[in-house]
Amino acid sequence: MPSETPIQNVTLVGASGNLGRVLLSHLLKTNLHITILQRASSKSTYLPHPNLTVTTVPSWSLPYVTEALRGQHAVIAAFPLRDLQAHLTLAEAAYASGTVARFIPADYGSVDARSQRARDLVPLFGKKVQVRELLEKLSENSGGRLSWTSLVNGHFFDWGLTNGFLHFYPFENPPRAHILGSGNEKSSQATLAQVSKAVVSILTGDAGHLEQTKNKVLMLQSFLVSQNDAVDMLEKVTGKKFEREYVDTEEYIKERKKVADEGTTN
Repeated sequence: MPSETPIQNVTLVGASGNLGRVLLSHLLKTNLHITILQRASSKSTYLPHPNLTVTTVPSWSLPYVTEALRGQHAVIAAFPLRDLQAHLTLAEAAYASGTVARFIPADYGSVDARSQRARDLVPLFGKKVQVRELLEKLSENSGGRLSWTSLVNGHFFDWGLTNGFLHFYPFENPPRAHILGSGNEKSSQATLAQVSKAVVSILTGDAGHLEQTKNKVLMLQSFLVSQNDAVDMLEKVTGKKFEREYVDTEEYIKERKKVADEGTTN
């Protein structure tokens, strides 16, 4: 598909995941035709929609995935990076399809994966870099026909607010929070809906917008907030007092690094 042609057919991989479900909802509100690509072993089901197709592949091999992507104009990866090879295969298949013009990898990072400190602390970021470097190579080899856009959005705020990922535990009795450092340092946060809207904006833009987002890392946030501010808001909403445990940041990183290494971070 020539690069100036608007995107029409979009494949989403990971539609049943935390981000994927929200992405799918936003994508189906557009005029795009969405294909959910999954393995034949997947148990996920979806409500019928006139702009939705579900395609299964017998195995996640390059020939099968390539064939499934023929005629598609964009691919969105929204599944965990624990299986790096699956992401690399998806990128190779997008290139081999001959029709995919835009690839959105499962970056969605709290920081740019190229940060050396991020990669030292969390090996998952190293996997993100490997996918991006492959996409850069494939884009060059395609003469620009295949391009990519990575999103760096901070943590998924609504996802991490109640499951402990952001160190808040509102459902415990009493509710509590682990506050890193002073708790006054602010960080970028994004809701799943905000990230989904950004993806939709990229894919539904005109040729000029597609060119502006081509082969770039885009930063976005819903808001900038400190842990103390977030706990203050939780206390106001729930009417409950949170126990705040202040912990040394570096010590906490060492203790919890294993969780991030398992690929459960965004």
